[in-house]
Amino acid sequence: MVRPRGTYTWWRWPAAAAGASSLAWDLTVLCDPGPTTYFWAHSWSFQGGDVGYFGLQAHDRRDDGSQGRLAVFSVWSAIGCGDNPGCHPGVEGSPFWTCRLAYRWGPGRAYRLRVGRVRAGWWRASVADLAGGTETTVGAIRVPAGWGGLDLAARGSAMWVEFYAANAPGGVAAWELVPHTRVRFGAPAAGVGGAAVGGAVAPAGHANRLGEGEGANSRVGDDGDGVLHEMGIPPSAGSDPR
Repeated sequence: MVRPRGTYTWWRWPAAAAGASSLAWDLTVLCDPGPTTYFWAHSWSFQGGDVGYFGLQAHDRRDDGSQGRLAVFSVWSAIGCGDNPGCHPGVEGSPFWTCRLAYRWGPGRAYRLRVGRVRAGWWRASVADLAGGTETTVGAIRVPAGWGGLDLAARGSAMWVEFYAANAPGGVAAWELVPHTRVRFGAPAAGVGGAAVGGAVAPAGHANRLGEGEGANSRVGDDGDGVLHEMGIPPSAGSDPR
């Protein structure tokens, strides 16, 4: 069994991002891995609360029971959900609520993913096709009343790519069975009332790294104002992640 290394970008945020009411970033799947379990996501923590994540997934079970491409929004220790009749609770280490909406993303197209507070205790996730102009609500999740905004200044946020099939019983038998994917994440922006430029706060910096595992078929690096994440790189591929 092989253990491919996941890719991560950790974002540091200035004090102005404390208690942010929204978080947005662009995502483009440059190399489609096909119908497999890759997840391209961004995670954060809530002030006085637990963690959440939002992203696009290559192929998995969706809220309506079908299988295919989807957008996934989950928050641990949440207490309910809405704006999606199929959203539901679950347990993965600890209880959570999740929205797993069928979403037919296309390779090479840029999408803007956004999580924002819509009213007290409720956070909504949406994805917009930047070329087509269509915005889709993935769902809303309710959190405990004592939670604050996004805890970016204290705990930061992280973008990552994981191949969940490698963590399943039996794992992946050989490196050539790890599908190739390459995605670009744009630099995120936090929404905070009273910030200098239209309520938007930029990160203070970031660091890229590879996760645990082995093999040389994963890499992550800067690309202008964003980052490129790549896994399952074929042996014949060059050193440039683009």
